[in-house]
Amino acid sequence: MNPTVIANIEIDVSQKEAFEYIVPIDLSRIFKGYRNLPAVVKTDESEKWIKPGLERTVFFEDGSTAKEKLLEVNNPDNFSYKVNQFTSPLKHLAKQINGRWEFSKGPDLKTKIHWQYEIVPKHFFAKMIINGILKSQINHILTNALQIIREDLQK
Repeated sequence: MNPTVIANIEIDVSQKEAFEYIVPIDLSRIFKGYRNLPAVVKTDESEKWIKPGLERTVFFEDGSTAKEKLLEVNNPDNFSYKVNQFTSPLKHLAKQINGRWEFSKGPDLKTKIHWQYEIVPKHFFAKMIINGILKSQINHILTNALQIIREDLQK
C-alpha cells in the first residue's frame, strides 16, 4: 500500500459553493511551506482550472517545479488530479502524487471535505523515508490549507 495522507474538515457553506471555490483555487493561497516542503509561489495555467485534462506547472519558492494534471471533475461531489515530474529532491522519492477531494453534505447544512494524497514511491527505501518523515509534513500542509479555505469561505 502506498503512503497516504488524509485531511478532513467541515465547512459552514454549501457543497456546491465549497467545490466551486476549491477546484480552481490559487495554490499559492493555500500551499504554505513547512520544514522540507517549500511553498507554492505560482502556476502557469492558461485557463480556469476546472476541466479534466488540463495541465499546469506548479512553481515552488525554492525554484523547483512539478507538473499537475486534472483527471476528473464531478461537480459538486469530487475531483482528482496527479502531480509528477518533480524537479525538487522529491524526484528521488516519489513517482507521483495522486490527489482526490470528496465533498458531501454534513450535519446542519455543512459540507464535509475529505482530501487524500497518495504518494507513489519510487522504491522501498523511498517509501520508508516518505512514511518516516514526509507524511507528517504533508499532513501539516494539507491541514493548514483546509484551515485557510475554511477562513476564506466563512468570512
